Amino acid sequence: ALNFINPDELSMQCILIALNRFLQEKHGSKMAFLDGNPPERLCKPIADHIESLGGQVILNSRIQKIELNADKSVKHFVLTNGNIITGDAYVFATPVDILKLLLPEDWKEISYFKKLDKLVGVPVI
Repeated sequence: ALNFINPDELSMQCILIALNRFLQEKHGSKMAFLDGNPPERLCKPIADHIESLGGQVILNSRIQKIELNADKSVKHFVLTNGNIITGDAYVFATPVDILKLLLPEDWKEISYFKKLDKLVGVPVI
């Protein structure tokens, strides 16, 4: 996220605090930086790969609800603008707190999704 801040407007204290925290982690020595901004160097290659396989990447859209079939598989996503998204497989990027709110009631008792209870959202992400 710091790649979007003009270096003349950024205090190095912020960078040093972040680096210090990462380096104190068990695998902190494995920390790395992208060689460019995240949208271009991380997100675009992922989107390009999805599209190369026939998928569609939809940006700037918010999911209002995940509708399920009778067998509890995904029927479709309902977006806040009223559009309905259908597909063979779905991936959506959202903070964990929003994911917990969107999770259908029928999924909340599935052991895979119960693991979300232990996740805590991080405001900067």
